[in-house]
Amino acid sequence: MSEIQGDGAAGRRGDDGPTGRQRDADPGAIATALAEIRGDARARWAALLAGAVVGLAVAWVHWYGFLFGGALVGLASKDLKRALAAGVGFGLLAWGVFVGLVATTGGLVGVVQYAEMGRLLYLSAGIPVGLSALGSLIRGVV
Repeated sequence: MSEIQGDGAAGRRGDDGPTGRQRDADPGAIATALAEIRGDARARWAALLAGAVVGLAVAWVHWYGFLFGGALVGLASKDLKRALAAGVGFGLLAWGVFVGLVATTGGLVGVVQYAEMGRLLYLSAGIPVGLSALGSLIRGVV
């Protein structure tokens, strides 16, 4: 009879008992914090702003910052569509900051020369927007 009931682990799993259900339903501290941020408009805007600032700081050092910043603003968004819009917005902000830096160092002549670069202009605009949008898709997972 004991061989039929198996290895004895069935009683210890607790998946069907009240303890197992509570453990399975516990979303974890990070998920709880994200749910609280997404539920409060003021906290969500603060998290979006903080994510954009941190993402820009990381992007200043390495291009991974576009992915990271997109993920941060995406995680603070309510749903996947808003996360994607926030990621595209972050990418446009990063590109705008880059154009602003070109304008401050090269003046109007520098901006005109930058605008005449053709494919490099498209790449410099597409990389931050595309990578930030890609990073924001983490909202679909978390």
